[in-house]
Amino acid sequence: MVKGIMDPIPTLVDSRSSKNFLDSNFAQDNNIPLIPLVNPVIAIDGKELPNKIKNKATLEVEIKGWTFDITLFVMDLGDTNMILGLEWLQEADPDINWKTLEISWKEKPLTAKPGKYLPITPEELTEFLDIFSKEHFKKLPEHRSFDCNVDFVEGAELPKPAKVYTLSPIENRTIKDFIDQELANGKI
Repeated sequence: MVKGIMDPIPTLVDSRSSKNFLDSNFAQDNNIPLIPLVNPVIAIDGKELPNKIKNKATLEVEIKGWTFDITLFVMDLGDTNMILGLEWLQEADPDINWKTLEISWKEKPLTAKPGKYLPITPEELTEFLDIFSKEHFKKLPEHRSFDCNVDFVEGAELPKPAKVYTLSPIENRTIKDFIDQELANGKI
């Protein structure tokens, strides 16, 4: 079962598929958030697949009481909703009964993580997280040779100041706090 979707999802387990896949129509029908791919997927023959696979999704999937965070490439799969490939098989390391076609585990895998939301930051950008931290953004960057000047025309008529729309006391306080903080940080 996928978190947020109550009905079990027919899933194909395919050891010959190197990655995990999710059907694009299924993702759209269930409003699953998609993450655009930064780089196109490259097929086994070395060709890029930019028109076939454009997005990925990360889902919390429960299988037989175990919960997995699975990243799936989104593409048209026809009548199959999800394919769990070798990537998932190696991580989950399930016991497969080939006579009954059932999956089980002798013990809980270390990758099981109960009920948490995954970070929205794509894996490709995690090395840059410090650049976007609040601490890093407390000051403006140093001036550089390619900074643009804003040249004012001497004696030009300036637009008349407009009145601020009516704010509640809480909104007024929030704006004042924000302006005070930005002044203290030297951004204003």
